[in-house]
Amino acid sequence: MGMQPPPQKGGTNVALIIVIAIAVLMATGVGGCLLCTCLAARSGSSSSSSNSGTPSKSSSGGSNSASDNWITSERPYVKFLSPPGWTKNIKGDWGVFKSPDGAAVFAFTTFNQPGESTTRLMAAAGILGVTDIDWRSPQHGTVGRDGFPARMAEGSCNFSGPGGYIWYATVNSGTSDQILLIYTVSGRGTKAHKDAALASIQSLQRR
Repeated sequence: MGMQPPPQKGGTNVALIIVIAIAVLMATGVGGCLLCTCLAARSGSSSSSSNSGTPSKSSSGGSNSASDNWITSERPYVKFLSPPGWTKNIKGDWGVFKSPDGAAVFAFTTFNQPGESTTRLMAAAGILGVTDIDWRSPQHGTVGRDGFPARMAEGSCNFSGPGGYIWYATVNSGTSDQILLIYTVSGRGTKAHKDAALASIQSLQRR
């Protein structure tokens, strides 16, 4: 007797049926739509999970958006946000920020010598472009997100005309290095100018 070929396994028939079914689906366009739907779902899921994991704020409380403009200092080792939209300039040891309409100026400098705060404060008038400053009695308080101890005062001045406002704070960073923050708003300035300067001051924090 001759040898009989082994019986075919059912798996081969099942596989053949699946191949034929896929070919029919692809020919009718249904298979392509199913594939597109699957990829779109995965893409949407991936995008959703990626967006949900993006932090809106850093652990220090500062925003990480591209519009942030952190001003950093090495001594003392601190940083703060500059007033948004204000121009930045360097005048010697001073960093100076000016509002677009010129109605307000915010400046800062650092120092580490005893008694130098008075000298720096006197020099600030020329940096800001103010005259006839009349300071009120200084007060002690805190500034910034880290609550730095500070000696601060406000007063009146002549800045682009009479009726100007001026404010300063000498900030103790916890080291021998200190920072002086000062701003002025002209008589034609608004609360928005003060708020922009104060927001920068209140963003002061350790790096």
